[in-house]
Order: sequence, then C-alpha cells, then structure tokens
Amino acid sequence: MERDSIIKVIALMVTAFGIGIDFTGALMLVPAIENSFDADITSTQWVLNIYALFFAMTMVAGGRLGDMYGHRKIMIIGLSLFLFASVMCFVSPSLDFLIGARALQGIGAGCVWPCTLAFGATRVSREEHRAMVMGLILAGVTTGNVFGPMISGFVVNLGDWRLFFLANVVFSCISMATAVLLMQRDKTHRTGEHIDFAGMGVLSFAVLLLLYALDVGSDWGWLSVPLMFLFFLSASLFLLFPRVEKRVKEPLLLPQMMQNPQFRITLGLNMFNVSAAFVGLLYFPQYMQKVLGWSVFESALGLAPLTVLLAVGSIVSGTLYNDFGPKRLLFWGYLCATIGAASVVVMPAGLGYFQILPGMALIGLGATLTVGPSGTAAVCAVKPERAGLVGGLSFMVHLVYGAISVACATAIMYMVSLSRFREHLAKAGIDMSQADQKAINGGTLTTKTAQAVMQKFSAPEAEKIKSALSMAFDSGMDMAFVFSTLSVSIGLVLALMLDEKKLHKIES
Repeated sequence: MERDSIIKVIALMVTAFGIGIDFTGALMLVPAIENSFDADITSTQWVLNIYALFFAMTMVAGGRLGDMYGHRKIMIIGLSLFLFASVMCFVSPSLDFLIGARALQGIGAGCVWPCTLAFGATRVSREEHRAMVMGLILAGVTTGNVFGPMISGFVVNLGDWRLFFLANVVFSCISMATAVLLMQRDKTHRTGEHIDFAGMGVLSFAVLLLLYALDVGSDWGWLSVPLMFLFFLSASLFLLFPRVEKRVKEPLLLPQMMQNPQFRITLGLNMFNVSAAFVGLLYFPQYMQKVLGWSVFESALGLAPLTVLLAVGSIVSGTLYNDFGPKRLLFWGYLCATIGAASVVVMPAGLGYFQILPGMALIGLGATLTVGPSGTAAVCAVKPERAGLVGGLSFMVHLVYGAISVACATAIMYMVSLSRFREHLAKAGIDMSQADQKAINGGTLTTKTAQAVMQKFSAPEAEKIKSALSMAFDSGMDMAFVFSTLSVSIGLVLALMLDEKKLHKIES
C-alpha cells in the first residue's frame, strides 16, 4: 500500500482500538459494579446488553448518515457523543444512570463504527487490499479487546471501577484528533437518502422487550401473565417489522439486497458467530473470580487465550480471505467455535482453570475465522457507496443477536444455578429462605445484600454456602454454553450452504 493509505489505516485502527477497549473492559467490571450498586447478574448484564443494542440499532443509521453527509463528519459527531457518555459513566450515581449512559455510548459508537468500516472499504487504492485493510481495522478493535480487561483489572485494583471510563475519555480524544488531522473530507455523497426511523424503532422495541422479559422472567415467573404479555408484544413487533419495511421509502433491509439468497446467508453468518464469544466474554471472567477466587486483573490475564487470539487472528483472517475464500474460513471457524463451546460443558469441573482453557482457545480461534470474513463478505457484496450501510447492517445483526444470546444464556444460567443451589443447600442441611437464595444466586458475596444474608449463618455454614454457590454457578455456566453450542452450530450449517460464486455485486 502507498504511504498515504497506510497513514489512513493507522488512523482507523486507533479509532477501532478505542471502541474495542470499551466493550471487553466493561465486561470485566461486572462484579465490581454488582458490589457498588448492590445488584445481581440479571441486572448488571444490562451494562453489556443496552450498549450492544443501541450500538447495533444506530449502526445502520450511522452508516447511511455517513454515506449522505460524509463519513468523517459523522465519525467526529459519534466520537463526541461517546466522549460525553464516558464522562456520564464516570459520574454515575446509580445503576440505572450507568445503563442510560452506556446506551448513549452505544449510540456514539454506532455512528463511529460503520463510518470506520466504510473508510477502510472505500479509501483503498487497490481492490485486492480491501480484505487486508478490513482485517487490520478489526485487529484494532480486537487489540483493544485484549487491553480493555487489563485496564479494567488495573483500575479495580486501584479501588474504583469508574476510572476505567476515564480511559474511554482519553482514547476518544485521541481518536477525534486522528480523525480531524489524518482523515480527508468526503468529496462525494449520496443524495436523496432516507433513514428508516420507523423500522429502527419497531425492531429496537421488539429486541428491548425481549431482553427485558428474559431479565425479569425468574422474578415474575416464566408462565406468569405479565411475562407472557411481554413476550407477545415483542413477537408482535417482530412480525410487524417486515410490514413496516414494505411501506417505508428506503428500508433497513433493501429489497435488492435481500433478493440474493447468498447475501441473506452472509447476514446469518454475521449473527451466529457471536454467541459463544459474547457468552464467554461475560462468564469466563466471572468464573475465574467467583469460582476460582481470582482478582479482576488475574482474570484479565486468564482471558488472554480468547482475547489475544481475537486480536492476532483478525490480521491473519484478512490475509487469508483472498487465498481461501469466505466459505472455507467460515466453515472451519464455526466448527472450532462449536467444539470450543461444547468443551466447556463436557470438561470436568475439578480441573479449575483448565476446564475453560480449551474452550477459550477454540472459541477465540473460531471467532477469528468468522467475524472478519463474514463482515468482509457482506461489505464486498455491494457497491462502494453502499459500504457504510452494509457495514452497519452486518454488525447490527451481529450485535443484536449477541445481546439476545447473552440475555438467553443469563436467563438459563440463573434458573439452572438457582435450582442447583437449592439442591446443594438441601444436601448440606442448610435452611435458607427462597428470597435469600435468589438474593445471592449467581452474584458476588461482597454486596451488602449478600453480606446481610451470610450473617444469618455460622462460619461452617457460610463455608458450605460458598461451596454450594460455586458449584451452582459452574452448573449454570455449563447450561449457558449448551445454548451457545446449539446457536453456533446453526452457523456451521449456513457456512455449508454458502455459494461464493453466487455472492455477486448487488445493484443498489
């Protein structure tokens, strides 16, 4: 590549690095946030899910706004929102306030990311360099994924998880400086574009209601009338979405694109590759902290087999894309991820860290071979002026399904762990109320609520309760990965169905 192109790619990688730090770094803060706000995992999962949802639902609009008004301009606006939201996260007085600030962070990131991808896809002088550039941008994100947990561990060891969001502020400022100084203004824009706010709103509310229903299911009762009503409303909105799309001028899913069966398969391949990785990023650190007793920083280092493979592999998959094509990369990637998720379930619990080590490595390798190629295949299937739209669309389905996967896995994990916890308590001869069981199930014993529960029992009983909680958490995590295994295996089938010769340029 020419020197000018290399400089632009470095600038894009810096921006991607800042986004990558925020995502995995926030995951590592979950136990500390539980302690700070006296919450449990079903509540604190929203720190991840609300960010992923708003990130996902903003990306298509962000990509189209970039196509209309200039990717550089929308990127700077998005970075400004992200910077403001990071400050709000730092000063959050409550969990609800923090979740709201994370939603705003997601909106900012949703404006930045598709424009970053579009820059990579359209500012390369030679067509054969496109896949490599996309791989380098993804490497910027995944390198941030590696350093994010380490930054989280460091600030938690300092005694305040809020300091992590100051790192967001620093990298947002650096990214804005590189965008202003190194990225050229767009010379051509698409005119007459329309943004499908109606479709975005219907789909967002459908997903939000589904996530909320999965969150409160254990408290309300899975067969309760209010919960069934929430599921009904969510399903109704999902069914309404295609009808809304037929009436708007320019829908989220352009008919020209969706008429190509191979493009639809590619979108599916962007979805299912995320299930094992998202669930692993949430539960592997918690397993290390809640079951193995590791510190946040030790857990960040323990997560390295997953995060380092993601970072290194993004570069490798970008260079392999042209040589091997997406079909082979996606098939082997999905196969690795499926085996990795299944290994977490079948490995004996007594192995400790080695129970999850093979799974982390294989899930990381699987994500390496699927995330980049599936996104690149989708972006390369359209004309350059549609790169922002499709870049946002492919990652929208990626993150929306990721949020749904985490919510489903957490609901399964909570139900199974609560059931196993009750069984272990009964075997130990400990009488604990159902309210107290729910209060400490799946969480950390250092919250105020958990400490109040534990004070009701003698020291020997407390040790038995801690042991019961660890075994219950392990059982719940196993069932969460059963869900992930089934989910990722769908992608394996889609990879076999992909026909590269028919993945053609779409007239749009």
